[in-house]
Amino acid sequence: MPTASPTGPIAIVGAGAVGTTLARGLSANGRRIEAVVSRREEAARALADRVGAPVAGTTGETLPDTVRIVLICVPDHAIEDVAEALGRCDHPWAATVVAHTSGARTAAALAPLDQQGTATMSFHPLQSFTEMTPPEALEGIVVGLEGDAPALATGEALARALGAQPLRLTPDEKARYHCAAVLASNGLVALLAVVEEVLGDLKGKEASASGADLMGPLVEHTWSNLKGGRPPEVLTGPVVRGDSGTVQAHLDALEHGAPHLVPVYAALSTEMVRVAVQGEHLSADRAETILSSLRTAMDTNSESSSHPLR
Repeated sequence: MPTASPTGPIAIVGAGAVGTTLARGLSANGRRIEAVVSRREEAARALADRVGAPVAGTTGETLPDTVRIVLICVPDHAIEDVAEALGRCDHPWAATVVAHTSGARTAAALAPLDQQGTATMSFHPLQSFTEMTPPEALEGIVVGLEGDAPALATGEALARALGAQPLRLTPDEKARYHCAAVLASNGLVALLAVVEEVLGDLKGKEASASGADLMGPLVEHTWSNLKGGRPPEVLTGPVVRGDSGTVQAHLDALEHGAPHLVPVYAALSTEMVRVAVQGEHLSADRAETILSSLRTAMDTNSESSSHPLR
């Protein structure tokens, strides 16, 4: 097994939003960034200057021999190509830990380096990133780790240096982990887009008002409740009360004004029924009454409408 130093100099490959945030976060917490590599030399140099890295370049050939940790922060489709290109460079790979930051891909994407004795892993900060994301956004988050044991030890040290919580995963668990992350983040965005459409012109005369503006306080209060309790303890609303009449009124309103959203409402309400039953707030009879209405609406909707793409 390769030996690896969890505190060795670090190279960042990819100067986009993720690479920039990680480089800034690690540098701010005492980890030395030795080199930045990016397709565009100006981007590599700008980030290197920002974190005090002495080396910036466009290929792995520029990596100093002293680098012992390489973080590949590139789009998923480019990981294998980057790993293969790095593997062709003259570097002490058997004494180096290499990680990619994809949430969906496993460490197997780094096979060209693994074949050279490199300890490899996926190091996924569970956060959404933009070019403006501050390093503080890494504090308290989960970092999903999957890969070789020596690499995982390094990953845990890096995560803790960022103030994050490391979470070890197996290759088989990676897809479920990433699916949960997508639902929590992108799913919330999609849900608020649905809210926006359901509201329609009910937002009033303020042209700038959005669904997030109107529903933001409700969402924030719900999230606050969730931080203090489990979903079955927090769920409120007509489903948990067994109010089938209100659920039917919602279905009728959607069928009239936005029939393509009936499946979304039905799917989410079905899960509300399941959560309510788990929390022993909803009897089996009332649950079945609501589920029957949802099934009928779905059957009717599937025969009469399709989802518009715009």
